[in-house]
Amino acid sequence: MRNRVLYIFLIFIVINISSCNFEQRECSNENANDTLLTKTVIFPNSLLQLEANKFKKVDSIKTAIDGKIKIISIIDGNCRKCIINQLNSLDSIFNNILYNDNKLIFILNVNKSDSAFFMRNFSSAINAKGIILWDNYYNFERENKLLTSNINLRTFMVNSENKIILYGNPIFHPKLIGRYQEYLEK
Repeated sequence: MRNRVLYIFLIFIVINISSCNFEQRECSNENANDTLLTKTVIFPNSLLQLEANKFKKVDSIKTAIDGKIKIISIIDGNCRKCIINQLNSLDSIFNNILYNDNKLIFILNVNKSDSAFFMRNFSSAINAKGIILWDNYYNFERENKLLTSNINLRTFMVNSENKIILYGNPIFHPKLIGRYQEYLEK
């Protein structure tokens, strides 16, 4: 099982490195002065849940995710490669380690002017089981002060109080999946 997961990671790494030009920096989860690890995230009411090409208010899932450990990844929805190589890949990776009570949430940033184009051309590329939250105005990132192009800061785990406890992208740093799994097993 572990060899299979490692094999999947390696495939995703090769695909991602060759198709997207993401900024890659090492994660610093161990640093006691790390300001990201002191943040508590909120889910703004302006977010919408995208489910089967239909939108629901974020309130419809807030009760299902409150008090749960969550893995959150912020994805650029204006980039088809990002949907395939980030959203779908991370969904596959994390669904191998998630337990029933834990939630996988993707914040899908799609410019309002590109929404119709996305729905016609990109929405069919989503093959994720995780919760997709639609964000037209980058409200999640702005309200949580998480605006960054660093790919490692755009995927993180929050505890039941929504405080960030771990971050980093296991596609670029495969050893991180073990860290995520350790936190889930605690």
